[in-house]
Amino acid sequence: MNHYQVLGVAEDAPASEIRRAYVRLARHHHPDFFVDREGPERLEAERRMRAINQAWSVLGDQGRRRAYDRAQGTAGRSAGGADGSGARPFEPFEADDDDVDPRDLPDEPYHRGPGRDGRLGRAATLAPVAAFGTAVALGALGLVVGSAAMLAMAVAALVVACLGFVVLPLVALSRASRDD
Repeated sequence: MNHYQVLGVAEDAPASEIRRAYVRLARHHHPDFFVDREGPERLEAERRMRAINQAWSVLGDQGRRRAYDRAQGTAGRSAGGADGSGARPFEPFEADDDDVDPRDLPDEPYHRGPGRDGRLGRAATLAPVAAFGTAVALGALGLVVGSAAMLAMAVAALVVACLGFVVLPLVALSRASRDD
């Protein structure tokens, strides 16, 4: 099986078609998608990906592709430059190769809605942590000084922190369900 057959392209395919074939096959056969599969299936994916990478390393480079074609006896068939020099022609960036940026999707967690400046939300998120830190500090100071009033304030701050750790996720969930 030659490199063109591995990538599933014709021997006179342009460089852009070879690149698209490589990207498509690499996305489909990459071993990372087979990590939870049985050993033989995972090993077959690794073997297939090595063959795909080898074919791409030869066919993706115009110089190596010309040398490969000469060695295979198909030197005149590969697509080179327009002037026949074999120079790689200009290929603009193809935007359709990239994955969708999640920030461009209409998903609310990535966009702030009207009236949500975010500052109050961050302060509310940090309030239970601050209350817990205050409870620990007051409790330690109350034990060192021997003050029952400070220990009572430490217990009150701990109760506020615990309520905050329970209530804030519920508020976040209700906002998220409202956004849907």
